[in-house]
Amino acid sequence: MIKIAVVDDEKECLERIDGYLDRMSEYQVECFLTTSAEELLEKSKAGMCFDLVFLDIEMGSMTGIEVAKQISEGGSGPLIIFTTAHSQYVKEAFYVNAFQYMFKPIEFEDFRYEFERAANAVQRRNRTFEVSHGHEKVLLKCSDIFYIETRDRHLLVKTADREYLYNGALKEAERQLSGYGFSRAEQGILVNLGHVRKLEQTQVELDNGETKFVSRRMYKAFLADLNMYLSRNE
Repeated sequence: MIKIAVVDDEKECLERIDGYLDRMSEYQVECFLTTSAEELLEKSKAGMCFDLVFLDIEMGSMTGIEVAKQISEGGSGPLIIFTTAHSQYVKEAFYVNAFQYMFKPIEFEDFRYEFERAANAVQRRNRTFEVSHGHEKVLLKCSDIFYIETRDRHLLVKTADREYLYNGALKEAERQLSGYGFSRAEQGILVNLGHVRKLEQTQVELDNGETKFVSRRMYKAFLADLNMYLSRNE
């Protein structure tokens, strides 16, 4: 199930996208429609989570850019596709990590293409990874993992707010996470490419400010994986 919000102060635009979603019958979606940016923020603050948001930019008292900043706080917000008739916001959309920027009027074939890309990205983000931590099993969203590395004959899984240490083999973790945006930086570390902020020479900087070394032997393969990841998600 993909949870979607569509926000546009023009009712006609809301109905157009709602109709397009109805035609995507091969996907299970749950859709919330609103003409109010404030209503979306209220729902988000009340705990309603969305995987994907179609967001108009010019709306009443708030811009879509301002809304995107608020619902993306914490780094694990929904994918955002801006829908607008104006091109001057492209740069700002880039700075809030928008998944895509679509110009109105949106044609169905364009919508289908971008929606399928977004649905695939949502699937990757929602993939879970199980670790045995202490006496309990914990399911972590792959998108929340910054890296997995060997640590004193154990594996350490790093997320934004916690570290999990468990018995396991990095090779098996790599197998389980194949296709979900992870790559070896060194023999003993698996990095989530979705959290790479910068790659310079033999160092990779992550969203949480940590830096990890990329071995010379693995540099070319890591760079190729990163370029492939970026091209697939741009």
